[in-house]
Amino acid sequence: MKQRIITGVLAGALFLAFLIIGRVPFALFSAMMGIIAFLECIHMAKIKRASLPGIVGGIAVFLMVLNPEIKKHVISYPIIDIVIALTLILLIVTVFSHQSFSFENAALTVFSALYVGFAFMLLSEVRNDGLSLVLFILILIWTTDSGAYFFGRAFGKHKLAPHISPNKTIEGMVGGIIAALIISIILQLVIGFEDTTMNLIVMTILIAVFGPIGDLAESALKRHYDVKDSGTLLPGHGGVLDRVDSWIFVLPVLYILHLI
Repeated sequence: MKQRIITGVLAGALFLAFLIIGRVPFALFSAMMGIIAFLECIHMAKIKRASLPGIVGGIAVFLMVLNPEIKKHVISYPIIDIVIALTLILLIVTVFSHQSFSFENAALTVFSALYVGFAFMLLSEVRNDGLSLVLFILILIWTTDSGAYFFGRAFGKHKLAPHISPNKTIEGMVGGIIAALIISIILQLVIGFEDTTMNLIVMTILIAVFGPIGDLAESALKRHYDVKDSGTLLPGHGGVLDRVDSWIFVLPVLYILHLI
């Protein structure tokens, strides 16, 4: 427990420091975290981090996350170009890999790069739009987790997804939503979040619902590959992917619905 607390405090402080700084330093920090999360994801499928697919996928994630900054200073390119290029390269690898790198491996690598890379790009873009919005999203995700934990322990009886995460309950999820709504109102009063009350409520509920689903999605992936944690970088917490699984799911949802 002591190790978990120390790791959490240090990692949290480092993340918040870069988040406050913003701009290029935060974009580079986000790209680094994205690459680590991507490598953790493919490593679960026994794809070597230092392999050609791992390197090419890591470069793709780097380019995705830094896409907004590169557009400003160098050249503009769409994300779909990166995904197509990565797909074609990995398909070429399957041709000459002598079955050591299968089509399924290629599909997982592309999926991991897109899923992780696009989410971290959104994180960087939202931060560029202002500190208040990204803090609002992250605080609500953390609040939802805490609310679900305490409500679940106190009132939890009905399992949410017992085949994936036996400790999560429907009551806990409802408690997380309630906690998120309360904190969102407080944040609205303190930060002065510029949005309509209805949009604020909708965004809060979406964050409180899809955050836990993102956590369950990563749990399903780990169960599929029979691993306990995505990595070991953060002692007591697992890997980077274990810590960001909620918001890398939430940010694309908010993006699709034009809320960020």
